[in-house]
Amino acid sequence: MIPPAPNAELRKLIDRMLDEEPLSRTELARLEELLDDEAGLQYYLSVVQQDAVMGTVLADLGMDDEVPPANVRPIRSRLRSYWHPAAAAALFVAGFFASEWWNHGSSGDGTRTTGNVVIPGQTPARVTGMMGVRWKNGAPPDLIGKSGSAGGLAIESGLVEITYGTGVRVTLEGPAEFDVTGTESGRLAGGKLVTSVPKGAEGFRIDYQDGTVVDLGTEFAMDVKPGRTSEVGVFNGKIELHREGEKPLPLYENHAVFQEKANTESPLQSIPLDRTKYVRQLPSREFAWELDSFEPKSVEFDVSHLLWKPSAYRAVFKWMNGADGIQVRDVELRLDGQRVAGRSQTGSSGALVELVKGNIFKLDVANDQFRSGRWTIHATVEPLPRSAELAATYAPVRSLGILQFEEGLATTATPADFTGQWSYRFLGDDFIREIHPDGTITLFKNGSVLTTSFVGSRWTVVDGVLRVTVPDQNAVEDHVLRDHDTLIFINRHYENAIRVAPGLSPDSR
Repeated sequence: MIPPAPNAELRKLIDRMLDEEPLSRTELARLEELLDDEAGLQYYLSVVQQDAVMGTVLADLGMDDEVPPANVRPIRSRLRSYWHPAAAAALFVAGFFASEWWNHGSSGDGTRTTGNVVIPGQTPARVTGMMGVRWKNGAPPDLIGKSGSAGGLAIESGLVEITYGTGVRVTLEGPAEFDVTGTESGRLAGGKLVTSVPKGAEGFRIDYQDGTVVDLGTEFAMDVKPGRTSEVGVFNGKIELHREGEKPLPLYENHAVFQEKANTESPLQSIPLDRTKYVRQLPSREFAWELDSFEPKSVEFDVSHLLWKPSAYRAVFKWMNGADGIQVRDVELRLDGQRVAGRSQTGSSGALVELVKGNIFKLDVANDQFRSGRWTIHATVEPLPRSAELAATYAPVRSLGILQFEEGLATTATPADFTGQWSYRFLGDDFIREIHPDGTITLFKNGSVLTTSFVGSRWTVVDGVLRVTVPDQNAVEDHVLRDHDTLIFINRHYENAIRVAPGLSPDSR
């Protein structure tokens, strides 16, 4: 039988998907997050498997003649809420055989097979994160195009995260070349990667110059230098190494193998796994800070993993919670303790738009200033003076927020980069901001247009910052882009917004 849904949100998203209602990009991303939980994944597997064999079971129970084809989906939905004992037993057996069938690949009709899960209409993989990337040929590949279609990529430097529909996550470190070859496979032509395979996606394969790695439920690493050496190791779990003419070689946690030269008779050497040489997941660009006293506080953030090249970098100090706003000064970017860039400005951030001033700090690194080392951001933060109302209370100082360290589009974005629809959540509601090329903005809340919002507003872009004037609120809102698909609210304590795929109406999201 189907286990209970871990939460109502997961059940709603799965039911909508099975009832053939389109999910928005934001909803699909949320579904992926919910499926990271083991209980959520088990519920999903059970529902999808049993839904797929529902038609056969209804026929076996003699119900198919009573139900017109157009009503099959509603019947399925009702059966998910109340299971007839005979149907439940039949579905359990059918689900077992369906699971065995799913484990053996795709239907060949474009439907994606994901180990034990089939999700119609989804592409095999998509890029879900990038950091400090330099493309080998100067242009991003098809893999990160708007269609999200599978393909290959080659990077000179930086990090790229690829997520498969099965939940498999591949983190590449440049220089590297990688191809998505199927819904459960890839090929590493060169470079380093770490692959994390969740429960239910076992069997994922990566080909390389010396053979094929087959996952058995694990997290593993590879370092391939074309024509020279190959290294394969296991962080957790177990893999099998398949090489032509040899029996599969099992590898276990902390075990690695190394080969001197590809395509030769040189034997594999058993070595311990060097965990420190691999990046296991994409580092965050956001760092938490907290104030709990009236005294100025010196803060330091290690951003070495984000500084891959000379560039124009930006540090954004953003208030998120607490009664007190903050004042920020003496912001510096240092290399091994020595000042490289800094700003003499004093900025502030808080709950109200009018409290946010100058909280974006320019920290540019020139060609002759860049080298590898420990890069850190240093700043002094302190609470803003309290209002008379707040000062009359005995509430302790409390202010929490984040430092966002950005580069790339954060400084070079043009008006065309901002135009489109952007989705985000705030206080439990879904919002869409549509930024029009003519300088106007339309706001949707839970699918409905808010006709009283952004009336008479105009937006412009200067130095990569989109500024919106809101006359009826006598306010100004600032935004920057982290990348093509991520919009950051500079002076609003909203979560980052995600670009909405073109062609979808707001009420379908």
